[in-house]
Amino acid sequence: MSKVRLSFLLPLLAFGILALVGAVALYATLSGSRDPAQLPSVLVNKSAPRTNLASLMPNDAGDNMVQLAAFRGQPLLVNFFASWCAPCRAEAPALEMLSKRVAILGIAYKDRGEDTNSFLAQYGNPFRAIGMDTDGRMGIEWGVYGVPETYLLDANGVVKLRHAGPLTRGVIDATIIPALEALGS
Repeated sequence: MSKVRLSFLLPLLAFGILALVGAVALYATLSGSRDPAQLPSVLVNKSAPRTNLASLMPNDAGDNMVQLAAFRGQPLLVNFFASWCAPCRAEAPALEMLSKRVAILGIAYKDRGEDTNSFLAQYGNPFRAIGMDTDGRMGIEWGVYGVPETYLLDANGVVKLRHAGPLTRGVIDATIIPALEALGS
């Protein structure tokens, strides 16, 4: 009887071990070393979504809206950020440095105006304009996974690059600057 039992349990044990090894391999493949900054974006090489948001800082002409079309004719970085986002605080110095080279449109994602103003007072304001995406709908239009997230647009408003996560000096030197140079900026 023990021989029959052993002949039944041995293949079952072998199958269990193979299933476990397969599950571990599949998990490692699917979740392993993926860099969230490299998440795909359907917007790359397509026109950026139409952007028309309430402005945090109305201009001298009394315009209370931020429109992407106002930046046509020049490369533009579009940076989704939030006052509640710790990585956004970390990238603030890099954005300040980058703002000397390229215009940056900030989009305050799921944030309140007073909180955004406090954030800017503490960490600086590298943005030419700031649109308020209080309900996150614009983030959905752009396919934002989370903040911070940055898009580089060419002079015609076509998305050329997307970076998820905080911009660092290394990211700027390795991806943003070469992309700007490719655009002639």
